Amino acid sequence: MVVNNMPKQYFYRAATISLCLLLIAWATGLQAEVTASLDRNSIVKGETITLVVQTNDPQQNLDPNLDALQDDFILLDRRSETQMSIVNGRQSAVMRLLITLEPKREGELVIPPLQLGSQSTQPLKVQVDAAPELPEGEMPPVFIELEIEPKDGPYYVHAQLRLTVRVFYLANLTEAAITPPEPANAAVRLLDEVPFQAERGDQRYRVLERHYAVFPERSGPLQIPAMTLTGRLVERRSDRLWQPSVRGRRIEAASEPVDLDILPRPASFTGDSWLPARQLQASQNISASETPTVGEPITRTIILDAVGLEENMLTEPTQSEIAGARIYPDQPQGITRDDGRWVLGHKEFRYAVVPEEAGELVLPELKLQWWDTVNNRQQTATLPEQRLTISPSSLQIPEPSAAVTNAASQQNLQGIPAVDGQGVKSIWRALTGVFAVLWLMTLFFLLRQRQAGPKVVSAAEQISLAENELLKEFQRGCEAADAGKARLALSHWLKRFGPPELRGSLVEFARELDDPLLAARLRELHAVGFQADGSSHWEAAGTWAAFKAWQQFEQQKDRATASSVTDLYARPQA
Repeated sequence: MVVNNMPKQYFYRAATISLCLLLIAWATGLQAEVTASLDRNSIVKGETITLVVQTNDPQQNLDPNLDALQDDFILLDRRSETQMSIVNGRQSAVMRLLITLEPKREGELVIPPLQLGSQSTQPLKVQVDAAPELPEGEMPPVFIELEIEPKDGPYYVHAQLRLTVRVFYLANLTEAAITPPEPANAAVRLLDEVPFQAERGDQRYRVLERHYAVFPERSGPLQIPAMTLTGRLVERRSDRLWQPSVRGRRIEAASEPVDLDILPRPASFTGDSWLPARQLQASQNISASETPTVGEPITRTIILDAVGLEENMLTEPTQSEIAGARIYPDQPQGITRDDGRWVLGHKEFRYAVVPEEAGELVLPELKLQWWDTVNNRQQTATLPEQRLTISPSSLQIPEPSAAVTNAASQQNLQGIPAVDGQGVKSIWRALTGVFAVLWLMTLFFLLRQRQAGPKVVSAAEQISLAENELLKEFQRGCEAADAGKARLALSHWLKRFGPPELRGSLVEFARELDDPLLAARLRELHAVGFQADGSSHWEAAGTWAAFKAWQQFEQQKDRATASSVTDLYARPQA
């Protein structure tokens, strides 16, 4: 036989190859299989399904390319899990990849095969039906109500409007999110959020009520855009007594947009600063010793409390000069709070009044004009005058009265005997010595007063110093990114040294500027802090740089205008 004649080494080699082939075929048959399945094969549009990719091979990579799914599905989530088990001392593991999908359209959709290494999953089909429509007269599961106060207006620029947003939803609403109100040309601030329950159309709803403060920044049409709420409504179908937990059907509800007409400052308003508020109260506090004297400071504190205005909108009453005294204003202090529905602005203005003369000191009456938005008319907040008796300072030397001086002079003249020329020379020498001593004493007291007392400057120098101090305060606020400090300093600068027609309004100043960069920075400064979600942005360093550049340009323009004016008194050139 051929086999008997075959050499042994060739026989062993053939047997080894055959055995290897048998082992490869056996290992291929035992290779772990990768499978794919869906938790449900029929859903309603808006619901989600879970695609489960599974294998029992611990070495299998479960990271497929899911780009092919994005044509018909939204990929909401993906996560992995591993299940270990031991049976008869043998350990096994099952690995799963769970992918949450939401269909983009109705109809029969196909999940294509997913490639994982050398293996691929089988294609899967899912039926997507249309979402059920509400029966006629039935209330929707989610809806939004809006309310504006004052309901019928009028609405004024810079005056607070109260926007109330009520979201009605059923108890099985999850993943709810609502867009905040974002009207153009208005600042919005969230005040309060209150949950409760209410009934609408024989259906009991959960309600989330939010109160917003809206401050229109300019007159004219103002629209509060529609607010959109999205979420998932978990519904249990009537034909199933039990079903596994699902994410729920996506739903969306939107409010109607609100259109308002914002009125400008009334022409009949006579106040220096536009102060529209629901209420405004002014009070004062005088802090002084029981017997105030010349040179002793007296503190007058003016307190303003407003409903519907923030503290940065409150401006100080106009102060007039006080006869026989100097006034040194302190840095105003304020705070903005709310009662859940209306903004409450509180601000204090402090002044150090230094008497320079003994007698009666009159702190004059102060009046502040404001606009009552509830009764739609101008109101006046009045602070009565205060009278104080100022005593002479113990450090001052009382001057002799004219009557006493004249009487003493007459007595001395009558008592002088007739003298000759030598006596007259002696008298003049004595008087000269007395006057020299008096002059030295006067010089000594003047030097001490100059060292101890404040430097006396002219009215023009005082104005320049006050303006520079306000601008330095504005610069420090910008450098420290302190919006409240910068806004307050710039508002005071506008009121005292800005164009009179702007009346200290930061918004009007920005609108009238020819410099678009500075105008944009000032609008950011005015709006920062109003957004409850912190979306407001203010470029602090850029604001000061833009203001400094604008100021230098204006100064150069003023110098050029001054140099172009013809000097009527200049002599003609020869």
